[in-house]
Amino acid sequence: MESPTLTAPLLSDLAPLPRGDAGFRARVRLREEELAAFDRTGYHIHEELFSPSEVATIREACERVAHGHYATGKPPGWRAWEPSYGPQAVCKIDNSWHSDDTIRAAVTDARLGAIAAQLIGANGIRLWHDQYLRKPGNGGGIVTWHQDWMFWQAIDRCRTVTCWIALSDVTVDMGPMVFLKGSHLLGLHQHMQPKDWTGDNLPPPPYGEDLPQVPVVVKAGQVSFHHGNTLHASDCNVSAHDRYSLVSHVFAEDCTYRPIQDHMCTNAMKELPDCPLPGERFHGPQFPWSWKAPI
Repeated sequence: MESPTLTAPLLSDLAPLPRGDAGFRARVRLREEELAAFDRTGYHIHEELFSPSEVATIREACERVAHGHYATGKPPGWRAWEPSYGPQAVCKIDNSWHSDDTIRAAVTDARLGAIAAQLIGANGIRLWHDQYLRKPGNGGGIVTWHQDWMFWQAIDRCRTVTCWIALSDVTVDMGPMVFLKGSHLLGLHQHMQPKDWTGDNLPPPPYGEDLPQVPVVVKAGQVSFHHGNTLHASDCNVSAHDRYSLVSHVFAEDCTYRPIQDHMCTNAMKELPDCPLPGERFHGPQFPWSWKAPI
C-alpha cells in the first residue's frame, strides 16, 4: 500500500518564524510565560498540533511498519516488538522514518521543529531518532524512570528535546508518561541508567517527595515536549484501550559529535560516506532537518 502524505507544513516549508501563514504562526508561536515555564519545569504540553485525519494517517503508517510492511523497502533502525509477541508486550519501533515517508514527514514536521527551537533557543533543529510506542491495555508494562540524554552522550550537550505526539487520547489510567517536575535542573544521572525498562511496578521516583509528579494526560493530536534531562517514566496501562504515540527526538543544529557512547544513530551515521568527525556538527541524511532559521 502506498503511504498517504500529510498536508500540514512539513520539511519543504522550513522558514523562520514568524511565517506568512498566520495559522501556522498561531499554532507554534510560544508566549514568554510558556518559555519561562519550560525553563522551570522541563516540559511543555502543547495544544492540538495534528488534526484527527493526520493522527489517523500517522497511526496507520506506524502500525504498517510495526507489522513488517516497509513502504520504502528499508527496515526501521531497531525493533523491540514482533507480531508474535504476547498481548501485553509494549511495542517499540525505532527510526521508522527510514521505512515510511508518512512517518518521516510527521517526525520532521516543521511545527515540532519550530516549537523545539524556541524552547531551547536554537537556530535549527535536526532529528536524532523517532520511536513508535504502543502500550497495550489491561496491563501494558511500565517504563521506569530515566533521562533521554543519558542514552545520547554522542551528542556533546543536552540541547535536546523529546516531542511526544499523542496518537490516541491518553487518560490517567492508560499509563501516561509522568514527568518529575524541575528534574532537568539537577543535571545528568548517568548512574541511574535502567537495566530493565519494563515490569509490573513503577519504582518510586529518585527524589522521593521532593519533586512533583505530573502525568501527561492529553488528547490525540496534542504534543508534549520535554528537555533531555527531564526525568520521566510511565506506569502500567490498566485501561481497556491501547495507548499510541509517535516520538520525535530532536537536537539543536549546533550540537557536535562526541564518540564516547555507541548508539544506533551513530552506528548508522558511520556507514555513510559523509560522516561527521569528532567535534564536528552533525550533518547528512541520517539527521534530517525539522526546522532552521535563514542564513
